[in-house]
Amino acid sequence: MIIVGYQGIGKSTLAGKDRFIDLESGNMWVDGKRADDWYIPYCQMAVHLSQQGYNVFTSSHEVVRKQLKKYQEKVIVCYPCFNLKDEWIKKLKDRWEKTGLEKDYKAYMNAKDRFTENISELEAEKEFKHLVITHMDYDLEKMIKNL
Repeated sequence: MIIVGYQGIGKSTLAGKDRFIDLESGNMWVDGKRADDWYIPYCQMAVHLSQQGYNVFTSSHEVVRKQLKKYQEKVIVCYPCFNLKDEWIKKLKDRWEKTGLEKDYKAYMNAKDRFTENISELEAEKEFKHLVITHMDYDLEKMIKNL
């Protein structure tokens, strides 16, 4: 199964646990560049791993979502509800302040600038099943296993 996950849902936390893989889209950059069609091999890898029985977390980029629609693989989109906006942005800010990682800074700034648009886009996905986080005290692994 492929889980298209919004930033901060817990993809990295579950990675390596009980057949979960976080397919980090940041790894598609080579020498500071990313190919225009980076999402094609990225999605091919996600599908390949899913077909081997892994639960594969992917980024929620629009190009990734569009590409995954071309496959017959089970895809779920996971994101927080609109009501969690302020708490979610704070969570991402706190994570960045703790780690100091550029990818965490980018996630925080993206959510700060575009949370409503991002969630609206994910909510509008009709081809995928939805897993919506409705409160900050959640167990992502349990939510996925209960699908």
